[in-house]
Amino acid sequence: MNEMALRIVSDLEKAKAARSVIVVDDDPLQRVQLIDCLSDLGIEVLEEEEGNSALATIKRVRPAVVIMDVRMPVLDGIAAAQVISTFGYHPKIILMTDDPDSLYRANTSKLDVFAVIEKPIPLRTLSRFVLKALE
Repeated sequence: MNEMALRIVSDLEKAKAARSVIVVDDDPLQRVQLIDCLSDLGIEVLEEEEGNSALATIKRVRPAVVIMDVRMPVLDGIAAAQVISTFGYHPKIILMTDDPDSLYRANTSKLDVFAVIEKPIPLRTLSRFVLKALE
């Protein structure tokens, strides 16, 4: 490819990443619900089921928004958010949990997150948060 074609491809990839969201949750049903909801809004949605694989995808794709469960095996959402803060770009991070202790921990962790939401998440509410984060 010539230089102009490469620049066009790069610009398209940046525009795509600016409207992309990754959903990270070890509960497959929760992931599917969130993906379906966000896809209906015309948002490109990626998915991962645990924190370590999510970090690799986030570093490579650089999505605009990261929606992540706090309680996950291997690497939880709070620890993953701490690592994401070292990546050199700052996606909007939305943490979610159904556990009161995890909710407290997420709210007091002093992480730079866009929102902490209690599960179960009304899909209309989540949609509003994501659309606001993409602005």
